[in-house]
Amino acid sequence: MYQGNNPSAIRSRDEIIKTFLLLLEDMPLEEISIKQIMDATDLSRQTFYQIFNSKEEILEFYLDTVFEKFIAHSSQHTVNSLCDAAKLFFAFFEEYKDILGLIIQNGKSCVVQRKCREYLQKDSYIHYALRGVNTLPEQRYATTFVISGMVAMLEQWLREDSGPDITPHQLALLICRITGTDPTG
Repeated sequence: MYQGNNPSAIRSRDEIIKTFLLLLEDMPLEEISIKQIMDATDLSRQTFYQIFNSKEEILEFYLDTVFEKFIAHSSQHTVNSLCDAAKLFFAFFEEYKDILGLIIQNGKSCVVQRKCREYLQKDSYIHYALRGVNTLPEQRYATTFVISGMVAMLEQWLREDSGPDITPHQLALLICRITGTDPTG
């Protein structure tokens, strides 16, 4: 994948991503071809392969971008409890609900899960004290448990096409109730 900062290459990369996501709205991932992406962008296949190696790499790059935005966003907020973390998490990802839902519908939930774990575990997003967790190994397992639960709830929320809508705030409050966390403090 292209790692440079050439403005022309960055514009081409952004156009490829935008076009890929638009095509994903209309057809399954496996039916989207590199040729279709490049025909829609008026860029050459050579340009594609100078920037990306595959459609899957487009998806990886897009998710990296979303999670980098989340980490930057979360660093601007104080997270004192699991309830705070859940509120921040679901409120942020509401903006990306449609695209992430398409990714999951196309059988790529494992990529979303992996990116969630990758970004949330390496950052201090879950940095507050967890009840009864004292040692570093316990903290790693507890963090994995919390992140996995929130990611699974995000995935379920993204899969929901019918039935009563649940808001990000309601999801966060559900986590508060499940864990016995005070939603106000």
